[in-house]
Amino acid sequence: MEDGTILLVGATTENPSFELNSAVLSRAQVLVLERLDLADLERMAQRAEQELDKELPLDGPAREALLEMADGDGRALLNLIEQVAAWKTDHKLTPPELSKRLQKRAAQYDNSGDAHYNLISALHKSVRGSDPDAALYWFA
Repeated sequence: MEDGTILLVGATTENPSFELNSAVLSRAQVLVLERLDLADLERMAQRAEQELDKELPLDGPAREALLEMADGDGRALLNLIEQVAAWKTDHKLTPPELSKRLQKRAAQYDNSGDAHYNLISALHKSVRGSDPDAALYWFA
């Protein structure tokens, strides 16, 4: 790795600081990918519509809700768009109709990695912030 003989490319959902050997980590360049913002997700949705040669049957607020459901994850957005594009409908869907038709996205949860601590942190912050709705959301 040091002289460039070995080129190692890896991807993980775990924190590399905890999962990689310190000798490898000291010689590696770690790139952190951030969540996409709504403008990026909107561009992805427009490109997907061009590729499908079809406009999604969503009104403005429903389109915004779809982007929010993706939660910054481009892959999740494309999966949602595939589901929506396959629906047969004669009108543009509203946010309640969209929520009713789409399956609930499974929460990211593991008992030994970062996702566990992120969920616990969100629960603690909502409890400390005296927000009962948020606390119930993160507890569920």
